[in-house]
Amino acid sequence: MLMLLVAVMYASAQPLQDNFYVKVLHEELQRNIKRLKLPDLERPFFIAYNLSNHYNLELNAERGIITSTVSEPVNRKVFAVKLRVGDYHRNFDYMINDVYSVLLPHEEDADEYRRLIWLETDKAYKNNARQYTAFMSSLKRVNVDPKELALDDLSIITPLTQDFGAATPIVIDTDKWKERLKRLSTLFNEHADITTSYCRLSMNSAEEYLVTSEGTTIRKPKGHVTFTAYGALMQEDGSSISHTYSLIVKDIHELPSFDSLETAVKQLISTLRNKQKAKPFEGSYIGPVFFEGDAVHGIIQSCFTSNLQVKRKPIIGYGMPDVDYEEKLGQKLVASALTVTAIPSLKVFEGKKTTGAYEVDNEGVRPPDSLVLIQHGVLRSLLNGRTPTHKFPVSQGFSASVFGSNTYSPGVLRLTSDSIAPADSMKSRLLQLAKEEGLPYAYIIKGLRRYGNDTEIYRVNVATGEEEMINECEVLPLNIRSLRRFIVASDKTMLRNYADLSIIAPQSMIINEVEIEKSRNATKPKPFIVSNPLLEPSPSKAVKKKIKK
Repeated sequence: MLMLLVAVMYASAQPLQDNFYVKVLHEELQRNIKRLKLPDLERPFFIAYNLSNHYNLELNAERGIITSTVSEPVNRKVFAVKLRVGDYHRNFDYMINDVYSVLLPHEEDADEYRRLIWLETDKAYKNNARQYTAFMSSLKRVNVDPKELALDDLSIITPLTQDFGAATPIVIDTDKWKERLKRLSTLFNEHADITTSYCRLSMNSAEEYLVTSEGTTIRKPKGHVTFTAYGALMQEDGSSISHTYSLIVKDIHELPSFDSLETAVKQLISTLRNKQKAKPFEGSYIGPVFFEGDAVHGIIQSCFTSNLQVKRKPIIGYGMPDVDYEEKLGQKLVASALTVTAIPSLKVFEGKKTTGAYEVDNEGVRPPDSLVLIQHGVLRSLLNGRTPTHKFPVSQGFSASVFGSNTYSPGVLRLTSDSIAPADSMKSRLLQLAKEEGLPYAYIIKGLRRYGNDTEIYRVNVATGEEEMINECEVLPLNIRSLRRFIVASDKTMLRNYADLSIIAPQSMIINEVEIEKSRNATKPKPFIVSNPLLEPSPSKAVKKKIKK
C-alpha cells in the first residue's frame, strides 16, 4: 500500500511531458504516424493512443466470512489505439466500431510497452486501411444524398495539452472495513432460506491518458466507491426473488455510518420477506403511477442519456438511427413543465460530490459548463462529439467513447419541473387522480429495473389509502413520449450517482397512463432437488453435543 501511495504521489508531481506513460505513448505514436504505409493503401492521417491506469480494491463478505482473496489494490493498465486513414472529410469514423486494445504488464518497462503498442497499431492500420478502401469502392456503386456526402467524417479540434490530475490513491483501513462487512453480512445468517447474499465494498481509481497525432496530450483522473448488499432466495415453485441495495459515492468518507448501512441491509431483508408474501398481480392497469426514489432516476437514465444524442446517417449500408432527434429540434418532446440540462462541470450538489463531472471529454474537448437539452418540454440541443452532423458540425465535448462505438454522456444530468408539490402530498395527489378516473386502485413504484427483479410495486386502495406489495407483474417500458403524460414532481430533490454519471432529479413524480401487466414469463426454474442444509439439523453439531455430554 505504501509503495502504491508513493508511486501515485510521485507521478502526480511530475510535469506531464516527463511522465513515463506520456513519453512512451508519444514516442511510439510519432514513429508509427511517419512510417505506416502499405502499397496501394492510404497512410493514416490520425492516430490516438489511450492508456487507462486503473486501481481497484474489492472486499467481499458472505454470512460473516470474508470471501475476497486480495486485500490490496489491484493495478491494471489497458492500452487502446484508434487509427484512421483518409482525411478529415472522408474516413468513415462514425461507421467503424473497432477496438484494438491490450493489457500492459504491471512493471513499467518502456521497451515492452512499445512492443505491445506497436503490435496493436500495426493491426489497427492494416484492418482500417483495408476497410477504408472497401468503403471507398462501395461509394462508387451507390447514389448518396449530396448533402450527406458534403459532411466531414471527423471535425477538427484545437489540440489541448493539460494535466487534470493523477489517480487518487486508494487509502482505506482494510481491517476496519473487513470487520464492518463481516458484521453486516452476518445479518443474513438468521435467514437460512436466503441462499445467496453478500456485502461488498469496491473502490475504483484511475488516470486516463490521451495522446494524439494532432498534438493533444492530457491526463485526467476518475474514480468512485461502491457499497453493495444483495440477497436472493428461491421459492417453492422455483421462482427466484432478489433485491439489491447499492450506493455509489465519489469518496469513501461519503459513505453512510455503520448504523445507517446496517439499517439498509435490514431493510433489504425486510423487502425480500415482503416480496415473498406479495400477492400476484391480476388483470391489467392503465392509469397514474407514483414513482419514487431510484425509480425516478431509472426513468431519466433510460429516457434521456442514450436518446438525446446525435446519430449520423451512414452513407453506405443500412443501420439508420431508430429516431433522428436532430430533426425534432424545436419540437415538444415531453410535458411543458420539464427541463433537462447537462451540467458536466458540476462537481458538488448540496454538499455531495458527483461522480459524473468532468473537465474534458474522451476526445480531448472541453464541454460547456452547462447545456440545456430540453427547455419547458421543447428539444433545444443534443449531446455530440467529433462526428459532424448538419446541425452540429463541431464537437461540444460530450464524448464518452473509448475507441469503440460513438457514445456520449452528459456527465451530470439534471431534470427540473415547474409543476411541483410538497413531498408528503404526492400520495394524496395520486389517489385524487385515480379517483377522478374511476379507478379502485393506483400504484406506487419504488424501484424500477427493466432487467432483474429489484422493482418494488405497491397497489394502493383508492378508498382507504392502504398499500400492499404485489408481484408477478411488469411495467411496460417507458420512453420519452411517456413523459408527455407527466403530472407533478416532489419539491424535494436528490442526487443519484452511477459509475461515470450523476442524475439530479425530484425524489418522486407522478406520470399518467402508465401500463402494468401480468408477467408474461411462462417458465420458472426447477426448485432445489435437495433441501437447504442450513434448514436441517446439522449431523456434525449433533455429534459435538453428544461428545460434550
